[in-house]
Amino acid sequence: MSSRHDIALQMKRQSCEWFEGRACHPEPEGIRRIVQLVKQLMACNYFPPEAGRSHGDVVDDLHVTLAGQIHRALFQRCYDKEFTPESRAEADAKADLLIARLPDLQAMLYDDVLETYNNDPAATGYDEIILTYPGLQALLIYRVANALYRLDVPLLPRMMTEYAHRLTGVDIHPGATIGRGIMIDHATGIVVGETAVVGDHVKIYQGVTIGALHLPRDEAGLMVRRTKRHPTIEDGVVLYANATVLGGDTVIGHHSVIGSNAWVTESVPPYSKVFYQAETVVRLRRG
Repeated sequence: MSSRHDIALQMKRQSCEWFEGRACHPEPEGIRRIVQLVKQLMACNYFPPEAGRSHGDVVDDLHVTLAGQIHRALFQRCYDKEFTPESRAEADAKADLLIARLPDLQAMLYDDVLETYNNDPAATGYDEIILTYPGLQALLIYRVANALYRLDVPLLPRMMTEYAHRLTGVDIHPGATIGRGIMIDHATGIVVGETAVVGDHVKIYQGVTIGALHLPRDEAGLMVRRTKRHPTIEDGVVLYANATVLGGDTVIGHHSVIGSNAWVTESVPPYSKVFYQAETVVRLRRG
């Protein structure tokens, strides 16, 4: 009977044979490095480069790391392809385009910090938000992943947001469209689906789901992908803890408030207030 060690060696050998001469998927260590370098560029006062490294060194390092991970991701579309100068040039070009977007993403990050500070009385200052708030970290990684998603980079954006999910408890699909000045408070358990649209100055508390109501299928019974399955949340909306908003046709009108534990599957007009009301309350008595 084979030992676990023998089985592990066999699986490793088969894996190496399968990928021999082919590009593997993006590397978790590469993703962690991308996030680290982006932080050093977008918030250098809080995440300074290593001793002796200049701002230019960080940009160069980010380009090399990004291009390498993008190159690996591009080859996930077809394992039969070979590395070519053209494919490397495509990865380099996409890395350049992402880096060129960093000033805009940095401005969005500052808007997120200001929105959080202005709406969370527990925040003592910008330093605390940048260094300790998991919601801000989830947004930072999402915004970079979303930029790569818009550049048609496969797999890598999803791996980046899953890395953020593990770190923060916030699960944002990189395909979601999220506006400026977003506050994610407490963070844990938040889910934002692929086709969700979230406007500006939206506040999202722990446990909120912006999800699909049903999964459409074609006449053959196959799942239809890339359809609008997730809600639209307009500007100035507040989604309190554990609120659930579902459906691609559902629109939460601007400046509405969705209360804790509410279950919303239909559109509501602007300035609405939606609250959960329990039908039954059970009180336990002692003795």
